[in-house]
Amino acid sequence: VHGDFSKLASMYGGDDVSGVVLDIGSCYARGGNSGEDLPRMCTSSVAGVLDFEGKKDYFVDDILRIRRDKMEINPLTDEQGYINNFEGLDCLLKCMLINRLGLDPKEHPMLLSEPPLHYKEIRTKLTQHLFEKYQVPALFICKSSVLSAFSCGRSTALVLESGANNTYAVPVHDGYVLQASLLRYAIGGNYLTEEVARELDKKGIKVAPRYAFTKKILSGQPIVDYQVYEQTHPSYEKFCRYEIIRDLKESLQTLMTEVPMEMSDTKNNIYELPDGIKVDLGAERRSIPEKMFSPIPALGSFNGVHRMIADAIVKSDLDIRKELYSNIVVAGGNTLIPGFVERIQKVIPEIAPQNVKVKVIAHLPGERKFSAWIGGSILSSLGSFQQMWMSRQEFEEHGAIMVERKCAQLF
Repeated sequence: VHGDFSKLASMYGGDDVSGVVLDIGSCYARGGNSGEDLPRMCTSSVAGVLDFEGKKDYFVDDILRIRRDKMEINPLTDEQGYINNFEGLDCLLKCMLINRLGLDPKEHPMLLSEPPLHYKEIRTKLTQHLFEKYQVPALFICKSSVLSAFSCGRSTALVLESGANNTYAVPVHDGYVLQASLLRYAIGGNYLTEEVARELDKKGIKVAPRYAFTKKILSGQPIVDYQVYEQTHPSYEKFCRYEIIRDLKESLQTLMTEVPMEMSDTKNNIYELPDGIKVDLGAERRSIPEKMFSPIPALGSFNGVHRMIADAIVKSDLDIRKELYSNIVVAGGNTLIPGFVERIQKVIPEIAPQNVKVKVIAHLPGERKFSAWIGGSILSSLGSFQQMWMSRQEFEEHGAIMVERKCAQLF
């Protein structure tokens, strides 16, 4: 191991220069300074692309709200959540680090989260890109599930992480992801959003993107004037429509814990679309999120997130199973469904072995979707962590593959 730890700690671990923490997920990207409670910036992790005779221009953040003819929406990550759109990433990082946070990447160590499943090639490519393109002085890449556990003060935990595209059940032991025991299924917030969209189609309700209409007041009555933009790329129209559908879903959906569904309260079941149309989801506001706890044949052996937790623990070493059951960390934006944590707390003791203590840990809703970022902020501000950064000098001497050695385990 290269012996420049004390120099690195003094250069980048003090009060003068703080680290930058980035959590780029499948739906949102969060960025901010290490040691702070919450990220300073949270924006969509997609990029708009316009192709002018082979020259591509990229658009991110708020300027995506401006409709442009033929602008296509491209995600920054693949279906598993790994960054694969480096041109879009560069545009986003310029917006986040330079324009919004006012930081020079050459002066701040950078900590990034990554999905729980390990892919050496993707990690080394990202490492090389950040050192060569941004000249970062130091870098650390850490599994999001480890950071979520750390944000709750745990180095050993079973982390249930449900985001936009995927849900993971990840055993973490002493800061290390047990790759052979983790489970992943392609179900998350986007799956539920698609279900809501299909339900709206069944009801004959068309969700118009905000750019497609204007509201006027005529004789005291609101009048909506719809417009058609034939040059709008289908991916941009879907992006704008699904932002509204996602907000509708998040506003109405809820999970049952004790009360039978037919006896449940049906108040606050109306959502008004931007063009004034009122939507009543009815029983679907409960039945759609219920899919997170039900078998779905299209997803193979998926039998609910609670079963994922139990199955991942059973796949782990017998000696740590009790500790995992007593440290179940719930993280990710899709777990913000009202009643989600309470349902986990109720059903896990029913399927856990007898005489095993079950404890479910989760941040408050306002912080839970930032769990990985918060863990990165805490971790990168610790004095004991400063020797763990992968330095520029190590990159120049050993290459990007050094990230596999430096970022393997926290403790």
